[in-house]
Amino acid sequence: MRLSALSWSMLALSLLSGTAIADWYEATGQAVLRSGDMTAARTAATEDAVRKALLYSGASIRTVQQVTDGLLTQESMMLQTQGEVQNVQIVSETEENGYINVTIRADIYPDQNQCANLQLKKELLISPFFIENREQAITGQLYDLDQASTKVFIQKLEESSASSLIKLLPQSIRQKELNYADRGALQRNYGGRYLLRASLGDVSLGERVGTNWTFWSDQDRERFYQLQLELSDIQEQKVLFSQTYQTSAVWEFRDTTVISPKTQRFWQTGYGKSIERVLNAAAQDVEEALRCETILADITLVQQHKVLLNLGSQQGLKLGDELTILFRRQHKDSFGQLQDQLTVSELKVKVTELTHKNAWAESINMDLLANVQVGDAATLVNDTN
Repeated sequence: MRLSALSWSMLALSLLSGTAIADWYEATGQAVLRSGDMTAARTAATEDAVRKALLYSGASIRTVQQVTDGLLTQESMMLQTQGEVQNVQIVSETEENGYINVTIRADIYPDQNQCANLQLKKELLISPFFIENREQAITGQLYDLDQASTKVFIQKLEESSASSLIKLLPQSIRQKELNYADRGALQRNYGGRYLLRASLGDVSLGERVGTNWTFWSDQDRERFYQLQLELSDIQEQKVLFSQTYQTSAVWEFRDTTVISPKTQRFWQTGYGKSIERVLNAAAQDVEEALRCETILADITLVQQHKVLLNLGSQQGLKLGDELTILFRRQHKDSFGQLQDQLTVSELKVKVTELTHKNAWAESINMDLLANVQVGDAATLVNDTN
């Protein structure tokens, strides 16, 4: 059974080269083979593999296109690059069930200064996707396409993300703006600072195409899929990433045919494969936007020389980690809305006790933390450099 149309695996073997440590990463990318266009499919699959290797290693994905183009123009199927990515090889290429699979192996030296806080995972709240115009789902009875898209997107994000802890909200958030009370309620009830919202803006049918119709079958029609996605920091009320993705494919079924998006049959259609590729690209874009964000721990209890933090080993915190205290105060913006303002203090604490979800951190100099209040925050010392 195919677990994912763009499934991949990673293998890292440490190699010593002087004082630098290189990691070999192996990743498999996949792309749909359409109309026999091997070149386009090979390019898309190679790009997907390169992107996954870079994301997993912690390197930037800004070099994806450069590396992909270089790989595909080298007769030896090996590319020597400078900086983060070196010795990139195409290991294998296969065709299976309408897909092209390309496996690459890359020697990557990630720039650790680029993302100083890759150690910690961010809690990401995902609002279930929804279809904006449900009448567009009548043909094929695709009313569950929003739920199915949400599920596949989360699978893709879990495959490509080393930065987030995902929590699916019980209901879709449809209002464009969240007020201070709404944002606070989300953080209190679900614990996440980052919110992903998405909607399917267009799942309609286009004009009839081709001549594939008789008295028992309908003429083929193009079907669209538009995904509108927004990633925001609900604590600071700012948008981190916003993008609209669009694709289309031939809808090969009669108008009366019912095909559930919750079945493998749907995802094996040309339309389903096109959607899966969009969701995969969106997941990787979200990972890239989120991974360098500074993560904050909320202070939930203060006891003389130590504080209790709402982060633990689940988020990647370790014993001995040092954090800087940030004072959180509220103020009103020009519209009269309450906003949080964070001020970096001189106080530093070190993690001395650790559980899955919490940590105790003591003052490094045993200073009294009298000015620290519940609701203040802390961040890793290297995040403030």
